[in-house]
Amino acid sequence: MQPTDPILVALIAERMQEIREQHNDTKEYVMHKTGLGISDYERKAKFPTLASISKFCKLYDMALEDFFSGIKYPKGEK
Repeated sequence: MQPTDPILVALIAERMQEIREQHNDTKEYVMHKTGLGISDYERKAKFPTLASISKFCKLYDMALEDFFSGIKYPKGEK
């Protein structure tokens, strides 16, 4: 199933990049540690599954709740 919400795709991509950069980690580091295609996610070429987001969060020792609390979906957007 392909994501149909480009706003959500962009917000998830931006959040992953924000967290990675806060830790001064490269995309290569994240890929090596997790096996995730972080470059594809950050370029919005692919949408990560919840399992992939969970793996990303484990790398940074953060709860899914904290990952998603950093995302502000615009009100009224459809």
